Amino acid sequence: MVTEHIIFYGFVQGIGFRSHVRDKAVKLNITGWVKNLDDGSVEAVFSGDDSNMGILVNYCLKIPLSKVEKYDVREIESDSYETFEIKY
Repeated sequence: MVTEHIIFYGFVQGIGFRSHVRDKAVKLNITGWVKNLDDGSVEAVFSGDDSNMGILVNYCLKIPLSKVEKYDVREIESDSYETFEIKY
């Protein structure tokens, strides 16, 4: 089990980015959350199987209508999330 804190920068708000992330995370049995930040970026915490984490991050780089210019990832301690949610 791996837990990662990620911030996606670029054109990632106002296009359904968070919904795409949630839907894919649920399919991959990844828990955590995703939310918009005031600076136009999107912050997320993903917790799950290491191989599925890579699949989810790569998916995020190709979400329709988005343009991820860069992203920062760091591994963190798990808070044992039960579901994947969009935070507002």
